[in-house]
Amino acid sequence: MATIKDIAKISGVSQGTVSNVLNGKGNVSSEKIRLVEAAAASLGYAINERAKVLRQGKSKILAIILPNIKFKQYVDFYLSFVSFAESKGYTTLLYLSNDNPETEREMIRRARSGMASGLAAFPSMSSMHRDYREAGFDESAVLFVERDQDAKCNYLGFDYAKCGRKLAELALASEMKSVALVTDNLEFSNQRAFRDAFLETLGGTPGRRISQIHTDLLRRNQSTMQLFEPGCPDGVFVANFGFAETVRNLLMTFFRSAETKIYTVSPNFMMPEGNFIKYELNYRLMGKKAAELLISHIGHNAKGNRVILENSGFREWAAPKLRSEGACLNLLTLDSPEASVMKYLALLYTQSTGVPVNISVSSYDEIHEILSGMDESSIYDLIRVDVTWLSWFAGRILLPLEEISPSVAPLRDTFVNGLSRQYSYVEDKLYALPVSPSAQVLFYRKDLFESTVLKRLYQETFKAKLAPPATFEEYNRIARFFTKSINPQSPVEYGTTVTLGSTGVAGTEFLTRYFSRSRNLFDDSGKILLDTDAARKSLDELIEAKRYSKSNYCPWWTHAAQEFSDGNVAMTILYSNFASEILNRNSKVVNRIGYALVPGGSPIIGGGSMGVSRFSRNPELALSFIAWLCGEPIASASMQLGSVSACKKAYENYEIIDTYPWLELAKDSFALSANRRTPYKDFAPFDERRFLGVLGHEVKNAYIGALSSAEALEKARRNYEKQFSARP
Repeated sequence: MATIKDIAKISGVSQGTVSNVLNGKGNVSSEKIRLVEAAAASLGYAINERAKVLRQGKSKILAIILPNIKFKQYVDFYLSFVSFAESKGYTTLLYLSNDNPETEREMIRRARSGMASGLAAFPSMSSMHRDYREAGFDESAVLFVERDQDAKCNYLGFDYAKCGRKLAELALASEMKSVALVTDNLEFSNQRAFRDAFLETLGGTPGRRISQIHTDLLRRNQSTMQLFEPGCPDGVFVANFGFAETVRNLLMTFFRSAETKIYTVSPNFMMPEGNFIKYELNYRLMGKKAAELLISHIGHNAKGNRVILENSGFREWAAPKLRSEGACLNLLTLDSPEASVMKYLALLYTQSTGVPVNISVSSYDEIHEILSGMDESSIYDLIRVDVTWLSWFAGRILLPLEEISPSVAPLRDTFVNGLSRQYSYVEDKLYALPVSPSAQVLFYRKDLFESTVLKRLYQETFKAKLAPPATFEEYNRIARFFTKSINPQSPVEYGTTVTLGSTGVAGTEFLTRYFSRSRNLFDDSGKILLDTDAARKSLDELIEAKRYSKSNYCPWWTHAAQEFSDGNVAMTILYSNFASEILNRNSKVVNRIGYALVPGGSPIIGGGSMGVSRFSRNPELALSFIAWLCGEPIASASMQLGSVSACKKAYENYEIIDTYPWLELAKDSFALSANRRTPYKDFAPFDERRFLGVLGHEVKNAYIGALSSAEALEKARRNYEKQFSARP
């Protein structure tokens, strides 16, 4: 086995230097780091992590004891636990107990010898807390999940009695004559709470036959068969989703003609699942919360803390049915990732309502032209409007939503905090709802920014730390460092992307930099502020970025996402509704993606809203489609498929966040985006698309060198004042 001494001999440096490099310590030059890493790789050297922990005198290791990894709820819990723990610099150890106390005791010993500083466990008995204490775990370092203990402890769970009541209410509503109840081991507090509440709610109704079994992982098939011996019940109610899958499999194998329905407590699903009626619990959120609680408890003597998470409950996928004989809906939307998602979701709407949804997808410029010429002959019922266009087009082509249904306004209470009224209101009239609100996010190659040799080389070159840039001056400096034509040691060709396609896009690329320096593009009197140092420096920084990007700039944000996913660019700035494209099937940056606030901390919002056409023949039906699209669980499905949503609850689903972790940052960015980008404070009509065209035209002239920054901005100012001389 290779040793530090062997590495030192090959690399020609001291053993102390090798130790410092391998442990990320010491003031070692980039050249020596490169030599040590190359020597270690050639010898196949692997750091002894446990010895490293001993040397450091502390452990950033968390352990998890799960019953099994066969059942979806435990997999969901584990994945989110690990994701959150790793984001905080912790590693995780997984142990399986199979709900066997002796096995669990062995896993406790292993977790202790593995130097876990905290442990989350689904205990196999209500007295297991004694075994954790005897193994040497402090009470504050152990969190019991879902199954409570017979002594005061740190505990995390859901309201399991409510699960039992809600499922029993379905049995009552359906007037079932025969009901079967399946639970896990009644030693578990959650299973007892479910059973007791279920039976209490059903009561002793005459004429109803109730059969009960409790089983476990190993005996579940044999035990469940007993349910069908006196004949198939009307409904089987299951307290453990893994057992519900067993019931389904037995029914499909041996009792295909049975009309038995299966009702179950279930983890959250991102798509409808037709075999069960599910009362859902967010195990992804539970996993994240467990890791968060453990990390906060360690070293703080936290004892007896009890956290009960909100049940997700019955998540309704079907849209409400309105009178719609022979009706269909025609929808106009932008060509973007969300358009593809919307096509799939529209199929679900049609399945539940019988109403076809025809989706027309057009480019940014094509849609603007269509909207500009829209009149009574228009075929569209629904229009996805870019957020920058809403104020200009709303009064011309959209119906105020409260005129269709006064009950629509409270929907906004379900949206994420900080979401601007700009997505919905024009002069205090509600015209649209945000279906795909987005905010700019900085994406960077995390592996490059964390490379020991690159960090040291950057420090040597610029006397500064390599980290996500806080200003565009830093952004350009980092982009220069990662441009191979300037720095031959860069592992990628380019430092950044530049997106300049249309004049509107070019204007936005300039404003991204402008708003890092100034929150207002207009003063209180409505005067445009382009004759300022902030404006000139911002345009100069955009022009400089040309040196650090491909000669052919990106025409649209999907192209910038693709360029980043190809793995040859260090940084890019994208709107969150386009960011899922960096995880396309050919992506070379999966598991290498870092994300941060845009430089300056003042992101531009983007994306769009959906309204009902003033010329729609089915306005009530069109509004019901928008409300369905904006609500849970459709919003979660939309995000899982790669779009974004305004729905607050969708951001609590950690199956989505684990896939697209930057969405939490994007959600928080709405409140940070307080940029004044129109001359009017009251969301009055303003043709922002035309304005961006005026600005972007001169930005492109400066970018290609036809005008200086000062000349381009002065020309843009004059043209703006000429074309926008009076408030409409």
